[in-house]
Amino acid sequence: MKRLVDFSLPHSYLIQQLAKYPYLQVITPTSLAARALKVPHQSLETLGKQSLLKAGIRVAPILIALRLLHTAVGTVIQTSDVEGTTRALSSAVKAILRAGINLKSLAAANSNRTKQLALLTQTYVSLLREEGMIDPAEVLWQASNVITKRQPVLIYGYFHPRIDQLNFLNAIADDDSVMVLPCPESSNFVDTKKAVEWLQQKGWEVQALEETTISLGEQLQNCFLNTTIVPPDVKAYIYPHLESEVRGTLAQVKNLLSQGTPANEIVLVARDDTLYGPSVLDVAYEYKLPVRALYGVPLNATRLGAWVQLLLEVIEEKFPFELTARLLRHPLCSFLSAQVWQEARKQHPSDLLAWQSLGVNLSLLDWQYEDTRANWVERMQDVLNKFNLRQGAGRWAREIVAYYEFQEVLVDLSKPEEEVITFGEFAADVMGSLALVTVPAQPGRGGVELHTPLSLFGAKFQHVFVLGAVEGILPALVQDDPILDFYERKLLRQQGFEFEDAAQAARRELISFYALLQTPTQSLTFSYPQLIGKEATLPSPYLSRLRLEVVQPPPLPVASLEEARQIYLRREILPDDDVLPQAVHAWNVEKRREGADPYDEYDGVIGLPLDPDRRVFSASQLTALGQCPFKWFANKVLKLAELEEAEEELSSGLRGSLYHRSLELALLNTSDLTRITENLQSAFVQAEQDLELPVLSAWEARRIEHLKVLGRACVQADFRQSEAEFFHVEKEFSGEWHGLNIKGVIDRIDRTPQGLVLLDYKTSSQVPKGIKDESGKANVDIQLPLYIHFASTTLFPGETVHEAYYYSVTKGKKLPKKQPSQETLEAIAQKIKTFLHTGYYAVEPDVDQDACQYCPYDLVCRKGSRQSRKGINL
Repeated sequence: MKRLVDFSLPHSYLIQQLAKYPYLQVITPTSLAARALKVPHQSLETLGKQSLLKAGIRVAPILIALRLLHTAVGTVIQTSDVEGTTRALSSAVKAILRAGINLKSLAAANSNRTKQLALLTQTYVSLLREEGMIDPAEVLWQASNVITKRQPVLIYGYFHPRIDQLNFLNAIADDDSVMVLPCPESSNFVDTKKAVEWLQQKGWEVQALEETTISLGEQLQNCFLNTTIVPPDVKAYIYPHLESEVRGTLAQVKNLLSQGTPANEIVLVARDDTLYGPSVLDVAYEYKLPVRALYGVPLNATRLGAWVQLLLEVIEEKFPFELTARLLRHPLCSFLSAQVWQEARKQHPSDLLAWQSLGVNLSLLDWQYEDTRANWVERMQDVLNKFNLRQGAGRWAREIVAYYEFQEVLVDLSKPEEEVITFGEFAADVMGSLALVTVPAQPGRGGVELHTPLSLFGAKFQHVFVLGAVEGILPALVQDDPILDFYERKLLRQQGFEFEDAAQAARRELISFYALLQTPTQSLTFSYPQLIGKEATLPSPYLSRLRLEVVQPPPLPVASLEEARQIYLRREILPDDDVLPQAVHAWNVEKRREGADPYDEYDGVIGLPLDPDRRVFSASQLTALGQCPFKWFANKVLKLAELEEAEEELSSGLRGSLYHRSLELALLNTSDLTRITENLQSAFVQAEQDLELPVLSAWEARRIEHLKVLGRACVQADFRQSEAEFFHVEKEFSGEWHGLNIKGVIDRIDRTPQGLVLLDYKTSSQVPKGIKDESGKANVDIQLPLYIHFASTTLFPGETVHEAYYYSVTKGKKLPKKQPSQETLEAIAQKIKTFLHTGYYAVEPDVDQDACQYCPYDLVCRKGSRQSRKGINL
């Protein structure tokens, strides 16, 4: 019996023939196609590697192949960016090797670019051969040369074979072999016809079996080519956006599963599976659907890869606080206890010794400058074991797969074992590996799978759901290679080199869709979103070619408990559920917060009085109460506070404290305001010590600049008025003011013939904001009136306060501020006491929201436009 090419062997007939002729070796491109024929999976690539292994030829691991290509690029091409050039040329080199092009002939081509590319490929291949290896792209070509024994085979699922696949197939197939290769009469199958002609030249014969029954898939393929009426079990639905499309499709899947359809008889298809994969997995988790997504995710996009990248950065940067903290608190290891983490935030350790002083032993990460590859890998293994990464990764299926893939990467990185490289070179190898090696997005067994059309060649499922049937995705846009572009390929094809051109790439997409149509046995459902992100979409041209009417999806049962809760949230009768009562309560709270109802306890109106006589207020507290009552309430009553954090930069608050303390110390050492500058430097250094100033970068130079600012401020006329004598500095006061207990500190008091002058230092160049006035603007100053009141009544009774003003140390000038009337001050005090007596601390910032600028409680109060809808303030 001769070797046969059959255009249309029915699926059922194939299974019958396999039962009759068990000696046939079945070859399929995917495990799904093998499963459809009920046979073990064996591909051409698998057979090719087995043949090479018997011949003693090794296939280069991806990392070693990349390293050798990198070397070849550095040898052949004059470039300063070898890494980037390697990435740009890699796909072109692979295309040459996969096409089986004669490199000597290619080097004689007319194009200089092609000549250089041919020389690069020759150099790369020579480096591989020196190591006794071949590139993965030339597996089938090389395997064809070492075949010693043919065998009868059945080839199914290679519906758009490449020339290297045909060549190897011809080399291994013995008599009685059969290849199923659909080749309908259509101009879109010109490449398939050429493949058939090539096989005929090699002695294969063509046969076409008469079909008695037509399956759903075959009907669909006929519709696609001849625009006949589509079967009733084929639907097309439109959704508003991508998430609604995924939810609607998975709801249909869940409905089928509930009706008894096996999960392995349902498949999800997306041409761009990386676009749809995350949404599909998220919604499937909510719906409690067993879904597997097998598209590749690079290791650097996994938790494990992110941790390894952090590790290398921490070692290279010598243990900086932020990076090291992220490494030690990563979900995979959680190396820091809560107590140590709190202390670390206070101290911000930034080197190995500082971390060790906290009891965190990181000596294992203190790596030397250079070592052998074997030792670098051994160190990495020690670190993985020390941080127990295997156990941490075991909580997620993808992470444990990533862990073992990384172990394989380390094996490749350790070779040649005696080669000495620097840490930087080793880190670059690891980082490059993390970007190249992939793992399945959602590995596992069983469940509904997400695939691309290409991975379904030859597969059979009862129900097929095709997501993202939009123009630009199905079919995918034809991508041009940046080096071996389609114009260059056209010129080379004219010279006899068989490179794939743009038309062939487009036909390959069409044939993959044609093959997809053969997959369903009971139903096929297309869907697409009107919007992807913010971009409007158009339906795939394949839908109109099938003459499908796109309609709204039918109503489906609620598919998850979360969706059910959203519905019951708006109903009075609730089912028995632990979450819904709290959800309804939270929903009602939010409706009231966003509505026009007056403020309630969830906006600070707690109705619990506070006795003003039992509290002591500062000027800043009164200002906070007058600007936004909730701001004071969150701080002083609820005691909300951010975690203590070490200062790594001179913040505005720390800078103000430093300036105040420096001026205080400078004045304490002299009573002559004209000589204050003589004491500034020593006072400034002492202030640093008193405030325990953290180590700041380039502080010696920055100290000089700050001293210049202070020196310039101290010689201005507004700082030391004529005939003024220094009297007091940092003068404390306390007492009663309109029924409120007040305490505070006056920065400086001078005595002049006209009376006392009170100064309050500010590092800002603008007048500080005050309490809200009647229009809601933060204009009413209360700090200076308090200073004047207590200076004239408590501190220095009988003396006159001539003037009180803010002094900008940064600008070296007085900041004018209008003093409020006594009636205004009395009204403010009464309003504050009303707040306290009634328990009213509403979220009511000033109209310009100046009170919110540096407020740490924005996540609690959730201010915004909703304030304009609230009731009248007290």
